[in-house]
Amino acid sequence: MEPSGVDLSTTTSPSSSRVRGRTFSLGAVLAAALVACSPAAPSSPAPVATVGSTAPAASTEPTTGARAIFHITGESPVIARSIVPERGAILPGAVTVDDEGTYHAWVIAFASTPGTQDVHHLTSADAVTWTLQIDDSLAALSEGLGNPGAIPSSVVPAGDEWAMYFTGTLASEQEGWDIWRATAPRLDGPWTRSEEPVLRRGEAGSWDSGALDFPTVIPLEVGYDMFYSGIPSTDRNIGAVGHATSEDGIEWTKGDAAVLEPGLCGGFDERSVQQPRVLPSANGFVMAYAGYAEDISLPAQVGFADSFDGSTWACEWPGPALDTSTLTGDGIHTINAFQHGDNPALLVEWLADDGTDVWLAEFGLGGS
Repeated sequence: MEPSGVDLSTTTSPSSSRVRGRTFSLGAVLAAALVACSPAAPSSPAPVATVGSTAPAASTEPTTGARAIFHITGESPVIARSIVPERGAILPGAVTVDDEGTYHAWVIAFASTPGTQDVHHLTSADAVTWTLQIDDSLAALSEGLGNPGAIPSSVVPAGDEWAMYFTGTLASEQEGWDIWRATAPRLDGPWTRSEEPVLRRGEAGSWDSGALDFPTVIPLEVGYDMFYSGIPSTDRNIGAVGHATSEDGIEWTKGDAAVLEPGLCGGFDERSVQQPRVLPSANGFVMAYAGYAEDISLPAQVGFADSFDGSTWACEWPGPALDTSTLTGDGIHTINAFQHGDNPALLVEWLADDGTDVWLAEFGLGGS
């Protein structure tokens, strides 16, 4: 499948010069995906949808190789639930790569008993073999918060230290999540949590009045962008993606409305779009997200979108972007995206055998 009518390998945009850190060429990686998916992928440009329009209906059936651009690698999960003793589910919260090329992940390990979960730090040289690290400061992130405690979602450099963004709600508030911030001098801690959330739910009746979730923060040359899930208080089964900006990573200003809404890429995401996992590209941003169909019994599928400025998004792959045909079980629970070498990759939390494990999905591999 071709990119959405724009040659991203040669086009420049204002966003490309604003992003700090490592980026990749979306045109190059999509070209690799074309080769991997050939000959089944058509050579004509794909229909494109932007916010405010509707893409052609897409299948909600499990995605197979030639119709996807992310593919599960290996025959076993890269982070099994057994990595943390006496826990039965692992959620891939935040992922980053340090200057030496070491991958760091903060995962949330859940037990079968409600309210029993904790945050853990893992490291890996290749994003395949992960090692549990000891960081006692992570427990304090959840102090005073209701279940399920702190859910880290993004870790980024902030001056001479590191900043972690996570969701949580005060135990006294019972429900609904806000976005908090913690800082540490090193990736192995110790982490110190902010006294108050840095981004709160919207006012009653607004599109994000019910909860904020899964923030991704992108450092820019000046300031920061944040993308997050917003859920209304009137219907917890729907959701959209919002955008906020900040000069210092602490004080944030929300946009007036959602920037990515249901139905962007077709039938598989027509009810809700959540879990915006955003990466900087050479010309702006790309986003992997969880899309939910109108049929509430269907599991999430992965959508893939791109943007020059973070405010206007286009469907980059008009159908589910992750091939799930090699896995058995009950489907996707959560995802995370990170840069794996020169390409984007996903950590996929997969429901199976009364729990979850985390699998690695790479870009443009597999399919025939």
